[in-house]
Amino acid sequence: MTSPGKILVTGGAKRIGAALSTALVASGWKVVLHYNQAAEDAEMLSRELLAKGGLVETVQADLANPADLSSLMDQATKTGPLDAVINNASLFSYDDSRTVSAGQIDQHMAVNLTAPALLTRALFDQMPPDRQGAVINMLDAKLFGINPDYFSYTLSKAACHTLTQIAAQAYAPRVRVNGIAPGIVLPSGGQTEAEFRRSHKRNLLGQGAQIKEIVAAMQLLLDTASITGEVIILDGGAHLQPPARDVAFL
Repeated sequence: MTSPGKILVTGGAKRIGAALSTALVASGWKVVLHYNQAAEDAEMLSRELLAKGGLVETVQADLANPADLSSLMDQATKTGPLDAVINNASLFSYDDSRTVSAGQIDQHMAVNLTAPALLTRALFDQMPPDRQGAVINMLDAKLFGINPDYFSYTLSKAACHTLTQIAAQAYAPRVRVNGIAPGIVLPSGGQTEAEFRRSHKRNLLGQGAQIKEIVAAMQLLLDTASITGEVIILDGGAHLQPPARDVAFL
């Protein structure tokens, strides 16, 4: 078990990241809340959590910038070592097999693969010898029911899935590395609310994942000392009947 200590949540100020940060503070974790451009959201969430007695720090960094990435870990550990990292921040920009470019691939890989890889290594390097750390990589259920939409994004998330497995091997037993792969949870890719509700139900169970279920999966992976190298898929079974297009277009 990785007991509540200090945890870095990348992209922790908005959407799913904000829900994870809020739940972690409520569970007794000291949260280092990372943001890039969402300064106002980070400030508002930080004030809200501090007002409830939570322990929160905020830190800005562009995860595609190597200098910022190095500085992020320095700032996050300034007041003591980290016990865990949630690699939640993600670049999600549309391209397909005909529009994919070197620039798109590089940008997605920088945020969705390189940053998680280097933050995982940095966590391992600073772990006290008497502690076991944990990393959770936020993946995507589409990796298990593949389609070619969001071409560069999908490549980068597939690479992060592989990172989850090899990092679990490389950093054991000091750091456990796992993943959560949600299906559609919030409106995505410019969907209307009606389109989101339809796509959210397009799965075997007739209901998609809820944010509270992602929070529960996160808590399970943090609390269970015998789990490493695993990915929890939360998509109502949609990956077992994959569509030809991304759910954003259905």
